[in-house]
Amino acid sequence: MADSEIERLRDAIDCAWEEALKFGLDPFPTHFELVPATIMYEFASYGLPGRFSHWTHGKAYYRQKMQYDFGLSKIYEMVVNTNPSYAFLMDMNNLLQNTFVAAHVFGHTDFFKNNAYFQSTSRRMIDKVSIHAERVAKYEFDHGKAEVERFLDAALSIQEHIDYNLLLHGDESPKKEEQKSTRPTTEYDDLWGLDRKAKEAEEERDRRPGRPPKFPEKPEKDILLFLMRYAPHLQPWQRDIIEIVRTEMLYFIPQAQTKVMNEGWACLTGESLVLTERGLLRYDTLHELLAQGEGVTVGSGNGARDSITDRHVRRNASTIRLRTRRGLVLEGADEHKLNTGPDQWVALKDIKVGQSIPLSVGDNLWPEQLVPIASPVSIVAPTVVDVAQAAGVGVHTVYLSMSGKTTFAADRIASAIQSTGYQFGNKGKPLYGQRLPLVTPTHVTASFAEFLGYLIGDGNIHVSKNAIGYTTGDRELADRYAQLVLELFAIEAVPTWDDRTLNGKGGRWRVVFYSANVLDLLQSLGIDLRAKARQKRIPSVILRSPKAVVSAFLRAYSDCDGCASTKEGVILSTFSEDIAQTLQVLLLNYGILTRRYGPNVRIKSMSARVFADEINFGLARKRENLDQYLSRHQWFLKEDPTDEVVSIEHGVADVYDITVENSHRYVANGMVHHNSLWHSRIMRQLGERGVITDSEIIEFAQLHSGVLSPSRTSLNPYYIGFKMFEDIERRWDNPTTEEQQRFGRKPGMGHQKLFEVRELDNDVSFLRNYLTVDLVKDLDLYLFKKDGDEWVISEKSWEKVRDGIVASLTNFGYPYLVVDNGDYRGNRELYIKHMFEGQELDLNYAEKTLQHVYTLWGRPVHLETLYEGKRILLTYDGERNTKSTLEK
Repeated sequence: MADSEIERLRDAIDCAWEEALKFGLDPFPTHFELVPATIMYEFASYGLPGRFSHWTHGKAYYRQKMQYDFGLSKIYEMVVNTNPSYAFLMDMNNLLQNTFVAAHVFGHTDFFKNNAYFQSTSRRMIDKVSIHAERVAKYEFDHGKAEVERFLDAALSIQEHIDYNLLLHGDESPKKEEQKSTRPTTEYDDLWGLDRKAKEAEEERDRRPGRPPKFPEKPEKDILLFLMRYAPHLQPWQRDIIEIVRTEMLYFIPQAQTKVMNEGWACLTGESLVLTERGLLRYDTLHELLAQGEGVTVGSGNGARDSITDRHVRRNASTIRLRTRRGLVLEGADEHKLNTGPDQWVALKDIKVGQSIPLSVGDNLWPEQLVPIASPVSIVAPTVVDVAQAAGVGVHTVYLSMSGKTTFAADRIASAIQSTGYQFGNKGKPLYGQRLPLVTPTHVTASFAEFLGYLIGDGNIHVSKNAIGYTTGDRELADRYAQLVLELFAIEAVPTWDDRTLNGKGGRWRVVFYSANVLDLLQSLGIDLRAKARQKRIPSVILRSPKAVVSAFLRAYSDCDGCASTKEGVILSTFSEDIAQTLQVLLLNYGILTRRYGPNVRIKSMSARVFADEINFGLARKRENLDQYLSRHQWFLKEDPTDEVVSIEHGVADVYDITVENSHRYVANGMVHHNSLWHSRIMRQLGERGVITDSEIIEFAQLHSGVLSPSRTSLNPYYIGFKMFEDIERRWDNPTTEEQQRFGRKPGMGHQKLFEVRELDNDVSFLRNYLTVDLVKDLDLYLFKKDGDEWVISEKSWEKVRDGIVASLTNFGYPYLVVDNGDYRGNRELYIKHMFEGQELDLNYAEKTLQHVYTLWGRPVHLETLYEGKRILLTYDGERNTKSTLEK
């Protein structure tokens, strides 16, 4: 990596650490070191840096290095379970790969620190293995390298056969010896020991005559520990080597026990309207504010408020678009979670037609401050007069030249047009007049909102004529519009009657005024001056205004495009899908439920009463009709604040997400949503913070998908662990009614459950407890075996598949062997028993291993196992291997 990339990597690691802490991870302090590939593969083959030398480590090194050289595999990182932890990154990896690895490392070190199975491991193992290596080197010097290597071969051949539970719960054997040696020796000792002596005498009577006490009393699973303590012919240095091998293996065992868990350790489209203390904000606009460092509080349902702590955007994501019976529309990523009941969360991909959706009604979250109006730059455009003065000619001469006529000063006029910055008018016509300074309000007030309500409702704009008009059948509204124009812009507009019929109806009142400056102002506020009826939108400045201002806008708009029916309540009509959608979401904030019928948005029942109290009509005759409707329907049935999904469509779009403090939920499009395992989440946050670029985010997605790709012939621990943790979070966020009743499981506990599993489980309990029938089907898991020359699927039943996987991980996938007798035949021979669990031993491998055990024990060794349904005994006496059949 270049020096500049190393600096970026250092910053990225710092940011990844911050994001890990935000997610609730609690990792050890971690030191990172860049190393070349040769060193990385040396560390990986030895397991730990500084470990003792042995030919098996060299063999592993060359195998891994060859696979790397041929492009068959690649090690991205190595992390050491110490405090502080050490992580090694390969210097040949690029910046993104090492950033990805760093995020992954923090998941590992959090697991090392908090999982119960790692609590008894040494946190200074690097120092220990260095001391071990020095001791082994000394023994090689003292006793010869060949002799030490031969003995190491023997110890390493059974290094997996230790009992990690002794480390977790304490080694009982020394305690018993210590208890025997520390018994009281007072004059009353014989009294205190009467019960003990009686029990020992009874046990002695139960033994068969002439049979010596069994040794050990109970089967010993920790074969290395038994050999280290009781092998009759071992020298001190040999016992020390066994202890070294066992101590280091105890360090590695928890990683073998938790590989699946350790390796395993959503959003809406931009037009979605998010309820915030700054008003209803489009999701993309909200992201722009957050990118500028603005703090924003969102409504999280039931009147609650929470702060946004982070954000995320995903380009070209697969989306699902829902439409409800009331007419609401929601589009988001497949995995985006939507509230479907009291603390029930369902991903959009799992939503079905007919699904009931509770709406967030009556949040009443409104901005407190008026939206300021930044007046557009005062445009005092140069006119023909200015050009004439600059050219030193008359206005008429300039006009002739602009009209294409030949004049004596054509060159000077052309030069003057350029120097004054003169702009031709519409269709290239000369501009004679000069704009007057614009008088405009400094904020979006109730009066300005009312003006916009009339303009969006029945207004019309002719850009070519700089004309802003309004048409209505009510003189009352025409007068009010003219009054607002005078108050707001100091422009006099006079209502005129147009008696021409339109669509068979009578004449209309028209109010028109002309102002290019007002058009500039409207355009600066985001209003599309050329929008047709179907393209109109409610201005964003209205959505970001206080309640009184929004009410003024809605009142004026309702006067234009609304009616009050004495039978049907309030009906708002619009050809604009955007306006209809926004009206429905906006009115929900008041506590007003609506329903779409074609181009109409209808308000009935109790919601009509709320409309009358909070907004109402400005036009007297419409107010009277609404009053009549309410008086005729004094007893309203309680409205159901839910909706129902009626259609589902699939698409592709940019999607946006936020992280919400405390509740992790927010209201958007009138519904309640859940905000968005560790390295992937951390990497997304780094992308949002600009630590990695857009192109690197795409590369990360490809890299991540490769890491999580399933295998057809083996378990990918990254893939299985990742999917299982995702499933746990989903199920504990959304427990079924039965789970809530039987187990007292509370909804919304997914995040907490993840950390509980992280702390208490290992792979066996993790898979046994959380690998469900649905996961087995979704992940397409199965058992297979070799039938002749072909591999065939032997089992797809989910319970048998789960049990088969668990069995393969029990005892880390190694045979379960115990020392059954250390004095077999009364001749100090070692008798080992295979606790058969359905998997036969490889007899050739077993016979070679017995030869190594003989090296350690120094006397004949025996191994009892089950083979082809028969109990057999394998024996090595120091010269040859034999096999015999035992009686049933």
